[in-house]
Amino acid sequence: MKLRDRIAIVTGAGSGIGQGIAEAMVREKAKVVVADVSDERGQDVASKLGRIGQTLFKRVDVSSKHQIREVVDAVLKQFGRIDILVNNAGIVQTERFLEGKEADWDVMIAVNLKGVILFTQAVLGGMVERKYGKIVNIASGAGVIANGGQVVYSASKGGVIAFTRSLAAEVAPHHINVNAICPGFIETPMTTKGLELHPSYFKKIVNHIPWGRAGLPGDIAKVAAFLASDDSEYMTGQCIVVDGGAAGR
Repeated sequence: MKLRDRIAIVTGAGSGIGQGIAEAMVREKAKVVVADVSDERGQDVASKLGRIGQTLFKRVDVSSKHQIREVVDAVLKQFGRIDILVNNAGIVQTERFLEGKEADWDVMIAVNLKGVILFTQAVLGGMVERKYGKIVNIASGAGVIANGGQVVYSASKGGVIAFTRSLAAEVAPHHINVNAICPGFIETPMTTKGLELHPSYFKKIVNHIPWGRAGLPGDIAKVAAFLASDDSEYMTGQCIVVDGGAAGR
């Protein structure tokens, strides 16, 4: 198993892509910390995955530096180190830019971008000391291509991509890999919320995907597990688009 005995934290692991990534890493024999803002969702996922491997739930709001520090300290106390960090937690809001509200933008940027920065900084020191670490940031295809109706969301994810590339260059001498995954349309509770009321729009999205279907959390999880493994040793600073070919159209 490629991640045997690695210690991994996956944020936003209580559902969707994060849950898929946590499961993939547990199956690869990593010890996985399911970190989520929801006690109910996070504990449920940790309990289910605990049947196939070692998991631990920790509640965290990734926009809070204090809460992040508490989680990192608790993981270090229990396991002694952190080998893998997957910054997956995120929120999305679809709206016309002129109709947007500053308070909503502040929350989205705090979770999607600042949360990635804060959590990474909290674990990076130990990785530098040990000359080993894998950081996987979940950005978005919206950070790569124009996506009207998600202007600030796109900006926050574009920031994640720039952060990934710059940090990768800085920490490469310490043998720490920093990469990003840019998912296209993935069927999760968050992305499909409301789409059940607009089946024609869902069909339009799928018709734009050359592969012929929407993505699933497992499609992203497989790439994340690869980036977290030693198979990706010589890869860093990359943004891998996983969208069934949609960005190429």
